[in-house]
Amino acid sequence: MNFRDKMRIAVGSADTSLLIGLDPDYDKLPAIIRRKASSKADAVTTFCREIIEHTIPYCAGFKLNLAFFEALGDEGLDVFGQVCSAIPYDKLLIADAKRGDIGNTTKKYAAAYLKAFRADAITLNPLMGIETLLPFLKDSRRAVFALALTSNAGANDFLMQKLDKGHTLAEEIAVRLHELSRHDLALGTLGMVVGATQTERLASVLDKFPQAPLLIPGFGAQGGDIEAFVNLLADREHPAFPVVGRSIIYEFSDEDEYKWYKTVILATKHYRKMFQPLMRNMNAFYQA
Repeated sequence: MNFRDKMRIAVGSADTSLLIGLDPDYDKLPAIIRRKASSKADAVTTFCREIIEHTIPYCAGFKLNLAFFEALGDEGLDVFGQVCSAIPYDKLLIADAKRGDIGNTTKKYAAAYLKAFRADAITLNPLMGIETLLPFLKDSRRAVFALALTSNAGANDFLMQKLDKGHTLAEEIAVRLHELSRHDLALGTLGMVVGATQTERLASVLDKFPQAPLLIPGFGAQGGDIEAFVNLLADREHPAFPVVGRSIIYEFSDEDEYKWYKTVILATKHYRKMFQPLMRNMNAFYQA
């Protein structure tokens, strides 16, 4: 099954393109999970599995932030693997690694996340050169989401700087990604990561690669304007995957510790409803 078909199944199974960001911080986990766990690694594994179990009907998949797993030390990748295995096959599994390197190093990253852990997609940093993305695009079942315009203030330092050509670095990245997407060696799907807090700056970036599937972090805790982003994408008939992490997975109270996940489910349903207008775009894409 190629990545386009996987997107269709994942979105269709829940009638949403919402992705849940798994950024498991031990200190923020429900007290009952921390109390019963034998270790931090055990607590994080249990927490992520329960989030997945209770939100499966209301999302298209999950974006796992590698930093939060690596912070567990020796056990981190084992926990990451266990959480990956808990995600059903009909849901998208995105490894948020933001890797960027050359040569054999890049090939090993691709082998690790797209083969050993069987992620459907990975986030990459393209600043070491567009050719560094190719090892990740050798399989039509997989996808790359390359950083184009991030949601943090630091995007001003480089990505929004004007080049001699007259456009910004973010726009140049989009141009190069568009070119790569049409390369004979690019068998996998190529998309862009664009920040939800950059609505006013994004139109020109999207114009440079209009067919790109989008991975859109920055909603919820980071303050991205959902209505503004939905309006921006209103006429764009290509997949867009909004990501909400902290405002879903930590939306609980320890006062009702045995049912802490109830408010997590409510938060997921809330964001699913907020992003429902994007389904017009998704349906148009799959019917094309």
